[in-house]
Amino acid sequence: MGLLSGFVLAVAGCSGHTAAGSASNDAGSGLQANIGPIDVPAGVETTQCIVVPLGNTEDVVMNGYTINLSEGSHHLIVYETTDMEQDDPVNCTPFAGLALGTDIPIVFANTKQETWAFPAGIAIDLPANQMIKIEGHYINTTASDLQGTGNVTFDTVPAATAPAFQAANFNFFGTTKITIPPNSTYSTGPLFQAGIAGTHFISVTTHQHRLGTGAQVWLGNQGDMSDRVANDTDWSTPSWSLIAPQYDFDGTNGLNYQCDWTNTTDQTVGFGESALDEMCFVGGYYYPSQGMNLCLDGHCQRRQ
Repeated sequence: MGLLSGFVLAVAGCSGHTAAGSASNDAGSGLQANIGPIDVPAGVETTQCIVVPLGNTEDVVMNGYTINLSEGSHHLIVYETTDMEQDDPVNCTPFAGLALGTDIPIVFANTKQETWAFPAGIAIDLPANQMIKIEGHYINTTASDLQGTGNVTFDTVPAATAPAFQAANFNFFGTTKITIPPNSTYSTGPLFQAGIAGTHFISVTTHQHRLGTGAQVWLGNQGDMSDRVANDTDWSTPSWSLIAPQYDFDGTNGLNYQCDWTNTTDQTVGFGESALDEMCFVGGYYYPSQGMNLCLDGHCQRRQ
């Protein structure tokens, strides 16, 4: 697979790992979900998933959340799912829940701490007794063993007493056309993806891996680079920003975006799910929801 910080990385399954997952409804702190602790030995990369009940006995409206991740966390995604409960983490493929299946992402985090609040009148509705899947991706490039953890606290109110709102969902736009030669720089150049007509874009984030040196996002028609809303130069601390005022998609405008890398290895690096591969994703929340909107290389699919 290659070297990172002098350590050979192995994809780890559950064997030899201690792990746990849970969700709870603690008075005064909102609905909570946790994954870990998961043993991540030195030089190991692993993605683990759990499925647990969120703990909401009635329909709720999610107005925001706070996430805290441990050292070694690469990303954490929380999905709505209809899968059966699986408290003990199992080995899973990173980002598979975005590209495959029927799970719907509701939270995406690729920084160690993140707090998000939807603007007034926008939220995510969650039915009573909702099951959630938590996907935690960990990579340990140190010489010492780590324990991977993730905690999500959801800001919710009962749907029966919530003010009127419009439901939000995710846009994820990206490209698989990444080929970075050894010991060289590489750029996608400007790419474009139109938004869904009649929807409104309210947040922006980017996602690259370890070789990423830049991810930029502009709002506008194809080729219009005058309104930049993200300029991330550190792949490990990407944007998670509110778009204010919101950006209205009319069917022809959307996001222009570009990713850049410097390959410091002796191997060609391409697109892939491992942290040793590379990615170029941009996106964020939009409303009113027409399903999770995933677009790769201009080909889009929506999932309700």
